[in-house]
Amino acid sequence: MNKKINRRRLIDDTTDEPQESVKLLNNIHHKLHNSAALNGGFDKLIYMIDGIEKSQIQIVEKVDKIHEAIYHPDDGLFARIASNKSLQIESTSLVGKQIDNLTSWRDQIEVDNEKKEEENEELKLKFQRLETSIEAIKNFQLLTISIAKWAIVAFGGGLITLVFKILYEKLKNIP
Repeated sequence: MNKKINRRRLIDDTTDEPQESVKLLNNIHHKLHNSAALNGGFDKLIYMIDGIEKSQIQIVEKVDKIHEAIYHPDDGLFARIASNKSLQIESTSLVGKQIDNLTSWRDQIEVDNEKKEEENEELKLKFQRLETSIEAIKNFQLLTISIAKWAIVAFGGGLITLVFKILYEKLKNIP
């Protein structure tokens, strides 16, 4: 500050220069003295630029970390997405194969069930025929037994008649 005061005195003491030059110099001196750039402004600007530079370095480091997190070939976001996509495709194809297997299994079961139903119907028909045959055999057996009884009764009656006839004939011949 001492230097500034001395300069003012020098400018004020010079009376041989025209008055306008002194005013002009005083004006320039006043502008330089009040100038923010020349009175520590550049230092402040450099300090601010250093702060901006440090912030920018931190931002670049963070962006590099983000870039690494996204584009890392093994652990990055895109690698995980690709891995998950391939796993999803594999699981989808496995599910599709299992659905195909289940569908074919279901179709085979339906075919087997239809065959079993047809066999069941055939067995029911055979069973009905056998029941009918058994009824017919029972009726035939009853008829045969009845016929045999009547035949035995008739044969017995005929035999008794024959025996009595023979006895009668022999008794007739006995005097």
